[in-house]
Amino acid sequence: MEPLLQALRSRGYESEGAGFPTGRPDRVTLALVTRTGLPVVAKLYSSGGGATTYANMQELWRSSFGERRRPPGLPRPVEYLPDVGAVIMERLPGRPFVELGASDPDVVNDAIGLLASLHGCEAQPSTQRPVGRIVRSVWRKADTVGHVAPQFVDSFREVAEALEAAEVEDPELVPCHGDFSPRNVLVGSDGVTLIDWDRLQRADPARDLAYFGAWCWTWALRQGRPACWSMLDRVVARYESLRPGASIEARLGFHLAAGLLRIAQGLVTLWSDDAHLVPQLTAEALRRLR
Repeated sequence: MEPLLQALRSRGYESEGAGFPTGRPDRVTLALVTRTGLPVVAKLYSSGGGATTYANMQELWRSSFGERRRPPGLPRPVEYLPDVGAVIMERLPGRPFVELGASDPDVVNDAIGLLASLHGCEAQPSTQRPVGRIVRSVWRKADTVGHVAPQFVDSFREVAEALEAAEVEDPELVPCHGDFSPRNVLVGSDGVTLIDWDRLQRADPARDLAYFGAWCWTWALRQGRPACWSMLDRVVARYESLRPGASIEARLGFHLAAGLLRIAQGLVTLWSDDAHLVPQLTAEALRRLR
């Protein structure tokens, strides 16, 4: 870590402590401050992807979702440091919604309002995520799980086959967060902001809503609480009141199943202590597809 901090120091950034408690264990984030006293975050991309993330954040920042919005819907991107693979962005005050219990209905409503603004903005992310790409990604996840935890591979492949057989068409493709969950809704005194833009793509708006619901359903299981879909019902109802022409319900089952499988792969590869929940996630994915 010290060589990394030295490299950042040479570019004008000083450390203000360790990483953040909420996030993926495979992606280092550091709290820094510039020479002028601006609080920033450095997010490290040791395996690549930082340049694309920074370019997408810039595209979004220039849109109606970014600097022209009050407050902006995302942190201001500052720069990308290719030599250390770090995206530097403004560090906003606040806490992730998950750390606050992820239950306040006013915050949920604000977060869905912000999501609707994202989906309606004019930004053009560099990649798209249509149905066909989602299905291919699910098959790749099944292959990965087959190498890491072969006891789960048959259930992954069963869901992949069901997704491939589903008759789902792509509607409008809009700028989607791609990892929309209470972990990436930052709650501050001025309202909510979305953070963590690694997966920004043009996709079906149902994908973001389904992932939020699937994440909350799984989080309850991981916390040892009864899992239910009340949060999904709430966010879909709120979203449809804001964008009634989106027709989310027709494609929700497909994106719920894909989201549950993505979370299940994360349990296998990143949070192995919770991998015993995978059969429940794959069974629920199949149920939602039916």
